[in-house]
Amino acid sequence: MEENFDALEVIARTRGKVEMDSTPTGNYLFILWGSLTALFYLLEFFLLKAGHSWAGWLWIGIPVIGLPLMYIMLRRGHERDHRRTRGSKLVLDYWIFAACAIGIGGTLFGFLDIYEIAENPLICLLVGIGSFITGEVLRFRTMIICGLAGAAIGIGAFCLQGDLWIWQTLAIVVVALVALVLPGVLFNKSVKSGV
Repeated sequence: MEENFDALEVIARTRGKVEMDSTPTGNYLFILWGSLTALFYLLEFFLLKAGHSWAGWLWIGIPVIGLPLMYIMLRRGHERDHRRTRGSKLVLDYWIFAACAIGIGGTLFGFLDIYEIAENPLICLLVGIGSFITGEVLRFRTMIICGLAGAAIGIGAFCLQGDLWIWQTLAIVVVALVALVLPGVLFNKSVKSGV
């Protein structure tokens, strides 16, 4: 009988550690990155409309400000023992891939001066897919729907070519708000209420 009790205790502890991972320490990161992205791309839009072509490089400010803030937020949240699950590793790997693709792609498109063709719609698409994957892993339906909406906006942004390309920056603002900030706020509210 004692052996059964020990086995159940191990299972309960293991389950508790996995559940701990389902409410990640970085649950404010969606809001952080979404807000920074919306702010910088909105600023870029207005500066580009005013004729400042250098404003296309403002996106570099997002990681310059966001990475230190993210580091501080994650360090502060690591007071508890945090175990990684397969799902959380998938989400982390995807976001690392997306960040590298956006950073490297943005730099290459910028130096080649072809960023108006595909860079902005691809950013929208990658962020939407990332939000969708994160929502699937967390089993948070709102994040799934917002991610799909972000991906759809990204696909639609491919239509904004030629003289309309400047409006792609506003598509990124909308995707940042819809696929990152909104689900981030709702997820935090859900976590706090215990739903």
